[in-house]
Amino acid sequence: MVTWEMPDGTEFRYLGIGVSDAALREFVLRFMSSEGMSWDASTWDDRQLELAFLHRFGETIKVLRQMSSGRTILVFQPLMAGA
Repeated sequence: MVTWEMPDGTEFRYLGIGVSDAALREFVLRFMSSEGMSWDASTWDDRQLELAFLHRFGETIKVLRQMSSGRTILVFQPLMAGA
């Protein structure tokens, strides 16, 4: 599992094997910049995030949102082909 945490405590978890910590961090920061997103990931459009991930890494994912101790956790769950 690859994880990266933003300064506000929002955590991103990638459950696949094809993306490094550094690549996940870069992806999140570039997504925020290109889509004009705020630091508040709770307002982000999951479908836009999924499509951007597919475009960047060529992998289909499902974004699953979790809360833990008041923190937002976005889990990037890879989907099998045809799912």
